[in-house]
Amino acid sequence: MKNLNDMIYESDILCLEQLRMDRHCFWVLCSLLRDVGGLSDTRNVTVAEMVAMFLRILAYDEKSRSMRTDYQRSIETISRHLNTVLRAVLKLWRVLLKTPQAISDNCKEERWKCFKVKIN
Repeated sequence: MKNLNDMIYESDILCLEQLRMDRHCFWVLCSLLRDVGGLSDTRNVTVAEMVAMFLRILAYDEKSRSMRTDYQRSIETISRHLNTVLRAVLKLWRVLLKTPQAISDNCKEERWKCFKVKIN
C-alpha cells in the first residue's frame, strides 16, 4: 500500500513507470470514471486503488495473482474490481472517442488531402 501512495500521491516518475501515465492524467481519469462511468469507492477499496490495479494489469499484462501481494487483496477482489473499472471505462466511449469529420474539398493542409473520400 505504501507503493500505491508513493505512486499516486508523491512521484510522477513512479506513476509513469507503474501506470504509464502521470499523476495529473491519473486523477483526471479517476474523475471521469467517477462522474461519467459511475465508479465509486467501496467499503475497503478506493477508486484510485481500483484504477491503479486496472492500469497496472493493462500496462504490464500482469495476472491478478501477481497483483495479490502488491495490493494486499484477494484474487477475487482484484478480479471483481478489474471488471468494475472495465465496465466504467466502456461507458466513457462518448467522451473519449471523437466523431470523424469529412475532409472538405477546399482543405489547405496537404497531409490530409490523401484521406479525402470521393462520393459518387
